[in-house]
Amino acid sequence: MKIKLIVTFCVLFLCSFSFAQSSKESFKLSGFVEDSTSNKGLKGVNVVVLSRSENKNIGGSSTDERGLFNISDIKEGVVRVKFSMMGYQTKIIDSVSLTTTSKLGLVKLRPVAYEMPEVVIKTLKPMVEFHVDKQVINMDQVPEGSGSLTDALKNTGLVQVDPQSDAVTIRGQAIKIEMDGQPYDVPDKMLASLPASMADQVELILSPSAKESAEGGTYILNIVSKKSILDSYSGSVNVRVGENSQKNGGLDLHYKKDKLNLFGSASGWGAKQNTEQINENINYNSSSFYRQYSNGYNDGQYNGSYYKLGFDYKFNDKNTVTFYSNYNKFKYNSNNNNNSEVDNSSLVKEYEYSATNKSDYEYSANNFYGFYKRSFEKKGEELTVDALFTKISSPNSSSQRYNYSNKEYAQIHNSSNGESANTFITKIALTDPTDIGKFETGYNFTNRDRKNNYNALDYIGQTNQWQDTLGLSNFFKYNENIHAVYLTYANTWGKYELKTGIRAENLHTHGDQFTTNESFTNNYFNVFPNINLSYKFSDMFQLAFNAFRRVKYPNMYFVNPFKEYSGINSYSIGNPTIKPQFVNSYGISLSQYINTYYVHSTGNMSYETAVINDSISVSSPINITSTDLFGLELSLPYYNSPASPVHLPDFISSFNINYNYRYQKRHGHYYEENLNYDTKSSDLNANLGLALFYDIKANISFWYSPKYSDVRSSNREQKYLSLNVSKSFFNKKLKFNFSVNDILKSGKWENWTYGNDYRSYSLYAPTKTRTFSIGISYAFNDYTERYDRNIDDGRDASGKSGH
Repeated sequence: MKIKLIVTFCVLFLCSFSFAQSSKESFKLSGFVEDSTSNKGLKGVNVVVLSRSENKNIGGSSTDERGLFNISDIKEGVVRVKFSMMGYQTKIIDSVSLTTTSKLGLVKLRPVAYEMPEVVIKTLKPMVEFHVDKQVINMDQVPEGSGSLTDALKNTGLVQVDPQSDAVTIRGQAIKIEMDGQPYDVPDKMLASLPASMADQVELILSPSAKESAEGGTYILNIVSKKSILDSYSGSVNVRVGENSQKNGGLDLHYKKDKLNLFGSASGWGAKQNTEQINENINYNSSSFYRQYSNGYNDGQYNGSYYKLGFDYKFNDKNTVTFYSNYNKFKYNSNNNNNSEVDNSSLVKEYEYSATNKSDYEYSANNFYGFYKRSFEKKGEELTVDALFTKISSPNSSSQRYNYSNKEYAQIHNSSNGESANTFITKIALTDPTDIGKFETGYNFTNRDRKNNYNALDYIGQTNQWQDTLGLSNFFKYNENIHAVYLTYANTWGKYELKTGIRAENLHTHGDQFTTNESFTNNYFNVFPNINLSYKFSDMFQLAFNAFRRVKYPNMYFVNPFKEYSGINSYSIGNPTIKPQFVNSYGISLSQYINTYYVHSTGNMSYETAVINDSISVSSPINITSTDLFGLELSLPYYNSPASPVHLPDFISSFNINYNYRYQKRHGHYYEENLNYDTKSSDLNANLGLALFYDIKANISFWYSPKYSDVRSSNREQKYLSLNVSKSFFNKKLKFNFSVNDILKSGKWENWTYGNDYRSYSLYAPTKTRTFSIGISYAFNDYTERYDRNIDDGRDASGKSGH
């Protein structure tokens, strides 16, 4: 009811301003023009503003000795801008919205030895666009770092990147990562190796729309790849190698002719990681199993591949179809060796044992996607139909061996888990721009079938037989059906912008545990409203408010009511009664400089651990009553450009500092464990971009998180320093880069966990964290990547952590 009142009030409030807007409003435009080869400002470039409706001259100027231009008293809000100069190819920017920004940013002209046809591009945009519900990073305006996508994002100061795992977060929150709207579920290390040149934009969606699936991370990071619009053949190739057997490479090809566009890509990657591991567990209530101490190492290796092939076909101006298929495969192998001892409450050793664990994990997915768009006579009115079928196979196996000092025979436990899933998703949407705003309505349907076949065997040394002595083998099937409808509305009134919507979603689930003849059915119907309101003071400052609701549904592993042992005296078990987790988020921001937010979560799903029966550690997903998160984010970005209000020395291309503070309150309990406690955390992220001699670019990144603790856990401080140097050749088609990661050799994790009846300590320390790598990439025929749509909700990516 409160949300409805807020929406009504905001609409009435904004409408009152719409009548005050003058039709005779004039606009200004400024920017900077430079030579694309020398990167120096150009003097005397003719800059002409043209009417988009009549193509007549409505303003103009020329650049000064620094390449700057300023044009005022422009009578139209959306215009064309033409740049011309003797000895350079003429450039026309087809659509510049002066109602959105008065700063065009950096324009580069290409020097030519003979006259060439003018090049027309759609528009030029500033580095960061601030919208009511998202922030859009235009990657070609971001200062170069190492050439990787992750490093380029760090240069903006808008996201945080964990220095060890390369996981990207926004406001300290886990996010859903998409590429062109499709869930992008490759490992974080692979995401960090992607070249920044492949992305046209990166969208930070801080208030997901009602047309988005309600399930997923609190925020969404969407990588928008480039799309070629000219008839041509083009492509790119890249390769990168480094220590720890890091290697990745890829090939992308594109051909467009008239109405047909063909595209294909292939890539592969791999690496190794060796780590030292120390674990200590204290059980206060046990006299014989009081202390368990383990020390060992783990050798891990992963590799993966990705293939894609498809086409677009444009029948006419009103009808377009797209089809593609892709295949993604990921493999992980690990060998874990530990030596352990068990002490009694007097700290006298009871016995010792050695343990080895060999595990293999695979994931493969086939996707088949089709899309149809029908455009109508009214500009912007269109009907779209999407369909996606996904087939997933995920087998994994484990072999554990324990040799005890007090037992004659070794304990051997083998297990295998065969998981498969078939998913069908379809979406129908209608967009209608009207005189009172833009409306979109749509319907989504999802059907997902999953199967999990778990087999376990123990070796009995006395009889030389294999048996499932613990009764762990089981077969589980899980089905989900989701029906959803939504309605969105968007409009602008001068400097005000409003986006709002509502989504009604019904999830029906059914699970069958065939081994125990258990079954359960759940039905969840929920409504997800959102509202986004902003006021733009200037190109640099925008005040925005957003409020939205999201949900996280239990995945198959959470609800399967069967035990899975992870080692001696330790197991996890699913919870078929677990409920969805709901997130209600509210935020106020001043551009990217100050962000305050409050996130209230109810029914939080979390794996919690308790000690039962004297010494058995049990982990299970439960619903914590609620969590309240208060956050403050402060950012100070600097980019060395003529439009910057402050100027540092020319060799400093960028300098950004980002500080995050989070205060979280948790409420709940598990067995006898009290989960009511507060947590305070913070981190500092700084990036320095340098423009050195001979057009060499360098980037230095530093990340720091102080030690923090609460009544349940504590972590050591973390710090990370890295350096990247790059150099481009042949008009930036060929690029070399060199990286040094973790210069301080600080990449290790220490954690202490406390409970009513236990205490635990763990250390995870990779043997080699300071690593060196080199990379090379080449693009031919001005290659740019394509932009695809998304209808996947990302639920198939929900699996066990750690894979």
